[in-house]
Amino acid sequence: MKTWWLPFVHAMNGIRQALKEERHMKVHVVVGMVVLLVAFYMPLTAVERAILCLTVGIVLSAEMLNTAFERTVDLVTEEWHPLAKAAKDIASGAVLVLALTSIAIALCIFVPYLVQ
Repeated sequence: MKTWWLPFVHAMNGIRQALKEERHMKVHVVVGMVVLLVAFYMPLTAVERAILCLTVGIVLSAEMLNTAFERTVDLVTEEWHPLAKAAKDIASGAVLVLALTSIAIALCIFVPYLVQ
């Protein structure tokens, strides 16, 4: 039973570390919580709420993957290198694309209710 539970312990440690050490992770969590609170306050459909939950989860996951990627690059090289910079910038850009997409999705869902 102990070995079955251990991966969850490691995963929770990773989430805790990302929240503790990464400023952007904190921002994404706060914005995501606000979006989900508004989603459950407004008369949205179950599908609309599920889509918003999914987008928040995807953005948080992408931010954590970006952090892991950046730390791996830092582990591989301590020197500045244009490829290391490009790898980090591209990973960060992927998170930005997902965050902007999630904003567009939230607007598509919320605006019709706000206009009514």
